[in-house]
Amino acid sequence: MNLERIYFVVNSSKPDAIRVLEQIEAWCAKHGIAAVRVSDEPPSNGPAAIVVALGGDGTVLRAAGLFADSGVPILGINSGSLGFLTQVGFDAWTAALEHVRDHRIELEQRMRLAYEVEGVRGSVLNDLVVTGTTESRFCELELAWGDGTVAAYPGDGLILATATGSTAYSLSAGGPIIVPPAACILATPHGVHRLGLRPVIFPADEVLRVRPRTEVQLIADGDPAGLCSPDSEIVVQRSSYPTLLVRLADSPSFFRILDEKLNWADSDHRRRSQ
Repeated sequence: MNLERIYFVVNSSKPDAIRVLEQIEAWCAKHGIAAVRVSDEPPSNGPAAIVVALGGDGTVLRAAGLFADSGVPILGINSGSLGFLTQVGFDAWTAALEHVRDHRIELEQRMRLAYEVEGVRGSVLNDLVVTGTTESRFCELELAWGDGTVAAYPGDGLILATATGSTAYSLSAGGPIIVPPAACILATPHGVHRLGLRPVIFPADEVLRVRPRTEVQLIADGDPAGLCSPDSEIVVQRSSYPTLLVRLADSPSFFRILDEKLNWADSDHRRRSQ
C-alpha cells in the first residue's frame, strides 16, 4: 500500500512504548508519512492508512474498538513476549513498517460481534460478557436462537465470543480453542449452576438473543458497556465490519503462540526446541 498516514494507539503506562512511538514518528517524518496520535476519539478516515498499536493485546483491542467501523488495518507491536494479536516486537518495528510500505504484508480478516439492547449498541473483537451486578455476580439468563430457547443459565453469566476471543475469558471458563480467522459465535457459560450445560458454537450468521431474568451488566472487550434490566433482550450477531490485522510473512503461527502462552507443546517438543 502507498502508506500516507499512521494512526497510533499507545499504552502510555509503558515507557518503552512512548520511546518507540517517538522513534517511529521520526521515521514517519523522514519518509513523508503523517503520524497521528489517537486517544479516545476515532479520527476521520484518511487514505492509505494503518493503525499501529503499541503495547500489548489489550492495546490492539482498544485500537480495534476505536476503528471498529473504519476498515483501517491494525499492526500490533508488542512490548513483551508474543501476543495473540501483537506478534511484532519493539525491536522489529522498522522491518515491519518497511514491509507495510513495500506491500509485503497480508491482511487477516477477524470477525466482530455486534450487540444491541435498550438503545445501547456496540461491537467487540474478543467477547461480550453478560454477568450479574451484585458482588457475587450471580444472574439468571436465557439464550435463544431462531425460534427456540437454547438453555437457561443460572450462574455467573454467559460469554459470547469470536474465534479471536476463544483464547481469552472463554478459555478460562472451559471454552474450546477456535483457530482464527474462523468465523463463528461461541457461547460459553461461566460458573453455571447446571453441570450439563456446556459451550456451544453457532454459525457466524445466526442471531442470538440473551434474555436476562435478573439485572445484568455488559462487559465489552473488558470494558463496562451498560446495565440491562430484567426482561430486556440483548441481540448479538455478526458485525458488518470486521477488524483487519496486518500479518507479516515471518509472523509466528497461531500454534507457536499457543506453545509459548499456554505451554501447548509436549515436553519432547520443548526439549528439541531449546
